[in-house]
Amino acid sequence: MTTFSSLIIGDGSLLIQCAERLLAKGNTIAAVVSQNPEIIDWAKGRDLVVQEPGNDLASRLGDIKVDWLLSISNLSLIPDAVLEKATLGAVNFHDGPLPRYAGLNAPLWALMAKERQHGISWHMIEGGVDEGDVIEQRLFDLTDHDTALSINTSCYAAAIESFDAVLEQLESGNLKRVKQDLSQRNYCAGTDRPAAAARIDFSKSTEDILALVRGLEHGDYRNPLACPKISAGGDILLVTSAETALTDEKAEPGTVFDSNVSGLIVATGNGAIKLLGVKNFEGNTAFERVKQGDVLQSLSENAAKALSEEMASCVKDENKWLKKLKAMNALEMPLVGPKKSEPQYASVKIDDAIDLATVGLFIARLTEQNQVDLAYAKPDHAYLSSWVPVRVVAGLEPVSNAHACFDKVLKEAAAANSFARDLIIREPEITAKMPVLALGNSGKALTGTALSFDATDGLVLFYDTTRISKDAVDLLIRRLQLFADEAKDGEKPVNALSILPDAEHSLIVQKWNDTATEIDLSCVHRQFEAQVKRTPEKTAVVFEGQSLSYAELNAQANRVAHVLAEMGVKPDTLVGLYMERSMDLLVGALAIQKAGGAYVPLDPSYPADRISHYINDSGAPVILTRSADVGNLSGHSASVLEIDTDKRIKTANTGNIDSGVTDQNLAYMIYTSGSTGVPKGVMVEHGNVANFFAGMDQRISHDDNSVWLAVTSLSFDISVLELFYTLARGFKLVISGDESRSLVSSGRIQTTDLGMDFSLFFWGNDDGPGPKKYQMLLDGARFADENGFCAVWTPERHFHAFGGPYPNPALTGAAVAAVTKNIGVRSGSCVAPLHHPARIAEEWAVIDNLTNGRAGLGIAAGWQPDDFVLRPENTPPNNKTAMYDTIKVLRKLWVGEAVEFPRQDGSMHAVVTQPRPVSKKLPIWVTIAGNPQTWIEAGELGANVLTHLLGQSIEEVEGKIKLYHDALRKAGHEPADFTVTLMLHSYVNDDREKAREIARGPMKEYMASAAGLIKKSAWDFPAFKRPKGVENSFELNLSLVEPDELDAILEFAFERYFEDSGLFGTVEDCLDRVEQLKRIGVDEVACLIDYGIAPDVVLEGLKPLAKVLQLANKTEEIDPNDFSIAAQIMRHKVTHMQSTPSMARMLAMNEEAGHALRRLDQLIIGGEALSASLVSELKELTKAPIENMYGPTETTIWSSSETANIGQGLVNIGRPIANTQMYVLNDTLDPVPVGAVGELYIGGRGVTRGYWQRPELTAERFVDHPFARGAKIYRTGVL
Repeated sequence: MTTFSSLIIGDGSLLIQCAERLLAKGNTIAAVVSQNPEIIDWAKGRDLVVQEPGNDLASRLGDIKVDWLLSISNLSLIPDAVLEKATLGAVNFHDGPLPRYAGLNAPLWALMAKERQHGISWHMIEGGVDEGDVIEQRLFDLTDHDTALSINTSCYAAAIESFDAVLEQLESGNLKRVKQDLSQRNYCAGTDRPAAAARIDFSKSTEDILALVRGLEHGDYRNPLACPKISAGGDILLVTSAETALTDEKAEPGTVFDSNVSGLIVATGNGAIKLLGVKNFEGNTAFERVKQGDVLQSLSENAAKALSEEMASCVKDENKWLKKLKAMNALEMPLVGPKKSEPQYASVKIDDAIDLATVGLFIARLTEQNQVDLAYAKPDHAYLSSWVPVRVVAGLEPVSNAHACFDKVLKEAAAANSFARDLIIREPEITAKMPVLALGNSGKALTGTALSFDATDGLVLFYDTTRISKDAVDLLIRRLQLFADEAKDGEKPVNALSILPDAEHSLIVQKWNDTATEIDLSCVHRQFEAQVKRTPEKTAVVFEGQSLSYAELNAQANRVAHVLAEMGVKPDTLVGLYMERSMDLLVGALAIQKAGGAYVPLDPSYPADRISHYINDSGAPVILTRSADVGNLSGHSASVLEIDTDKRIKTANTGNIDSGVTDQNLAYMIYTSGSTGVPKGVMVEHGNVANFFAGMDQRISHDDNSVWLAVTSLSFDISVLELFYTLARGFKLVISGDESRSLVSSGRIQTTDLGMDFSLFFWGNDDGPGPKKYQMLLDGARFADENGFCAVWTPERHFHAFGGPYPNPALTGAAVAAVTKNIGVRSGSCVAPLHHPARIAEEWAVIDNLTNGRAGLGIAAGWQPDDFVLRPENTPPNNKTAMYDTIKVLRKLWVGEAVEFPRQDGSMHAVVTQPRPVSKKLPIWVTIAGNPQTWIEAGELGANVLTHLLGQSIEEVEGKIKLYHDALRKAGHEPADFTVTLMLHSYVNDDREKAREIARGPMKEYMASAAGLIKKSAWDFPAFKRPKGVENSFELNLSLVEPDELDAILEFAFERYFEDSGLFGTVEDCLDRVEQLKRIGVDEVACLIDYGIAPDVVLEGLKPLAKVLQLANKTEEIDPNDFSIAAQIMRHKVTHMQSTPSMARMLAMNEEAGHALRRLDQLIIGGEALSASLVSELKELTKAPIENMYGPTETTIWSSSETANIGQGLVNIGRPIANTQMYVLNDTLDPVPVGAVGELYIGGRGVTRGYWQRPELTAERFVDHPFARGAKIYRTGVL
């Protein structure tokens, strides 16, 4: 025989690999038997007969006769009648070396037995299971690193490699049969499991434990046996993998030597082992439950034996539960929120006449599903599941029948054994988790569910208060009671029983839809004309370089309207509007409506065939266009009016036209594609639009200075909000062109309207003894006072040459006060824990008087331990608390409150400090080095912030400013009322490289004086060789750093500060840095100038620094040819904008556009689902309220809205607008319960006339209003 016919049975991918080889050699396959979808698809693709396994397989195979039957990756016994289909015999692939390992899961048992060799076998199907003669075998060595996953991979490879040899034997008919020595046979049954549920026994050797864990390590694939387990603090945890741990420590087996995210190191009987991937039964990391020093207990021999027996009694039902678990559908319960924290259960008693079976049927009715999967609670057990799945089946059959069937299911579940607790995590095909709702007789809640109905002592509902409210539970119970009462008539089908109490029906139908609003039913153009009367000279519209006032726009539209009327346009006449975005487009749309007609948008960017369809389907007798576009219109019989060249328009009447149009006539008709993809025209009346305008008045805030940027094509109905609502309400309208309406930015735009304050900061340059020591301070202060700087800061330094001239900022501040008239005089900073608060208040009140209210106080906690010899009781770590206490006392003293302080004898004495300050409120800055918590505390305290870039990057400061602003808001403050001051080392020169060389030496010396800064720079320096055993920069001993290496570190640090962390270089360089700081929320740059550069050079450098100040606060003209969204917002000070979420995300991702968004007063978003993540991104960029809009074209643009807040998940579509109703209904147009699934219907004055010339579709989608006689309601198709 050279070729043969075959029947192949199996469920693993190995079958496909072998079958392809078999076919490639000219052999045939009569049929493939499998239940694996991947194999079934492959076989069908090969035009092979496919059958699923089963007891009747032989009869389904019919008269098929083959030479050989091949069983490949098949775990089921093959019926004799099927084996008889093969005339020459049957061959099975086995993943073990026969006879040593027969049965199932051979590779796993071999690993756990610490075998050094494994293999695969091809054998005849004869005699008992896996007892037939072996015809081909492959053996391979095992290593200490093999796992269940790797050994299975090796078996797979060996199977493919050996199959050609099997084929040769089958083709030749010369089988190399080798009888098995059954005395060497070790049979592994499918129900065999590792002892004691695979609980690790730490008294065993490391090698034994490794063998257990590796034998059960399957990666992401199915684990058929068990997960290794440990017991920690009463919890059973799972172990993913393990490795040998090398340690000299000796301890009782089970002692935890170390516990961290990388794993647990635990003592064993002969050493230690590292357990990796420790997790709970939900798959979440759980190493933190195990602490260093804990002892992980092992089971006693008797306990292990009892557990093994208990698990063995349950495993026989595992396949049954596995099948049910795989078939489960996730239950979404109305009114139940997601799991966010540990459950907190409360309980409520329910009518005892209601049983669990009735509850199950009620849930099916509530969720409107014929099949619902719930949990049935089982007794708590460390190794067995606390629930099993039960399925409710309910539909059209009488409720009595459904009740009897489900009651039987519940009784069977109560009597059945549970399944292994780790089964779900071992089986990747199980996608369902614990159901949200459970039934049971355990007397308590099933932990993890949101709702547990228990019938131990009458019916009790346990509910998780973190996921469902008491009001929602009460509503649920009222529904259940109504359902149970109706179920007493056992003949009704389940889905016909009512579950909506009268009160809830009234809430849904009436209260939530009580939107009645008096509205102005004037037509769109009439509302615009009314605004023209109110503000005729105000700018109405801007398009690129053109602008028109309200009166001018009205006059131009009127001219065109009169000509259109002469051409026969009257109420309800459809007029095609074929124009690119331009001023003429707006004029044309208004003109059509003024003439009485309804515009039909014809966007020139659309394909020609679509435009042709619109024209022919609408039958528009007139098309309004521009001369340049006429040539693109063909195949129509409409009259064409060229808006830019027709001579009649220039001489036409500029007065308003009375066309007789009313609110019941069409305003526009927009084509939209439905599910069929065939465009259909939606007819929208003026009354629909007038109602929409009234609805928007309730949702959109605006004033006389409001500016709207319009970016939406006229072919989308949301353009009506942008173009016509705005003009009816007095906005300045800015229209983006076709090319620019989706262009978020054209490049860098200066955002100077944010402004930036500049101040001078002095730190420690010593200019020699006598008056010259403070000459730079005084000269610098005079310069700052005369050149627009906002303040001068002087520090507090003690007992150190660097900074030595500044032991008291009040004294140096007084000197600054004497030579200045305008600028603030501030401490930068006063180390409050070193002083009595009354003394601070007195000294700075003097300065406040000297400056007539220009004092400001930066307050620090102090960081140099030796400084606290001045006040030892506040030595760190007490300094931070002392600082905050001092701030609180200072604020009281400043406003004149009497504050008590102790005398020597302990008695209290109240003082009011003198002199009284000029300022009503003391401006306070908290000096922060970088600790995020201190930023938060400053916000909670309602203080300004003074910080620097030593040890933190600009990006890090940006994140901390966000924390600070959030803290301010939570404390009831407005961030705009507070100042973030950033101290920067500064030096400006006309030449960048000259600035670098002048600053280099002084900066390096300055940094060399700060040990912590050197350590941090060394740690970041790529070439620095970190000493062994040193884990972070704080542990670094600088005395071990060689001088050459130290200089290299300082050079590295200088370059980093020059390029990234200072105000260095030319004026242009500094402007770029300032722009960067504006964008992260910095309000003031404090320029540190005296860090070692020669005084005369410093003073000369103040001149270009003053230029930086001037230019940084000067509005820069935006390129007149830049019409990107970012540029338009900036140029026109746009306050309002409408966008889809997709566009909003593009804006947020672009730096220029993102920063432009902060100018907005309101952002309107709609057209797609709005995610919480996008809301969070936008909220970081803009203070503007974000209004999420929803509505189909058929109900006039937006029908509902909700103001979006952070943390909502998907933002809801909100509540209906004026005179609009929204209902969620079932197929019979009855309202579904709150939170239940149904179809959304929209009614009210926004419901349009229907679809143009599509009466059948109109009748299908615009149905009779079930709650308003004579009205229509729109069926959205949205569930």
